[in-house]
Amino acid sequence: MGKIRETAKVISQEMLVKDIYSMWIETDIAKGSVPGQFISVYTKSEARLLPRPISICEIREDALRIVYRIAGAGTREFSTYKSGDSVDILGPLGNGFPVSEADNSRPVLIGGGIGIPPMLELAKQLKGDKTIVVGYRDADMFLDKELEKYGRLIIATDDG
Repeated sequence: MGKIRETAKVISQEMLVKDIYSMWIETDIAKGSVPGQFISVYTKSEARLLPRPISICEIREDALRIVYRIAGAGTREFSTYKSGDSVDILGPLGNGFPVSEADNSRPVLIGGGIGIPPMLELAKQLKGDKTIVVGYRDADMFLDKELEKYGRLIIATDDG
């Protein structure tokens, strides 16, 4: 399946911690997505023409979950979206992780900050005894409770 540009529907949106949001989007793009890919999300403002690349956090048959940090006007706009709102997206983009080629005995997954979200779907799909290492800037952790369901979780923070 190639990349698709479509107007998708927001299923839900929630703030996980300060400036980090989780959004589920109903989209046909989910059917062809794999862990490690991303989507481009377009703003509704004509002043911001370029889309924002956001990693795919979770994949369902008919929906994708993205977890993103507010970094500017575009992602701030996304944080205002509610259930039922439309959002223009393009994807799936990128090659993704080679899950089928992975050594399934003892995989180690490592991610930090906004690099943590793509680890969730990868942890779900990988077989074996997983160790998941995640790093945060401070005590505002997100996705940690979800990740610990799929392997041994090790957490590091900049502030100890």
